[in-house]
Amino acid sequence: MRRRKRPSARFLYETTLFVVVSVIDILMTHRLIRTGRFRESNPVAKFFYDHWDMYGMIIFKMTMVAVVVVLTQAIALRNPGRANFVLRLAICVVSVVVIYSLLLLLRSRGLL
Repeated sequence: MRRRKRPSARFLYETTLFVVVSVIDILMTHRLIRTGRFRESNPVAKFFYDHWDMYGMIIFKMTMVAVVVVLTQAIALRNPGRANFVLRLAICVVSVVVIYSLLLLLRSRGLL
């Protein structure tokens, strides 16, 4: 009897890294807003923050993460190379935002 191969998520490492970097982005955003010197610059994220505080921001940002993950998995069915590129690009973009947030936080504390 043949064993059926279980379907698995493609690009597990990249997907995990994207989720981790996105969670760090949420934590950095929260930390910056808590200082009282910064506000959310993304108008859509600001809408969620203004109406539902940090919970709204978390829901919005994690929904965007889920959309990217689902789309890359769907793209991977037809074009794995393109899906990998999209996922790696998303990791780079969010990483740049995290680094920028860290620099803002350090500068606001006089450490830079």
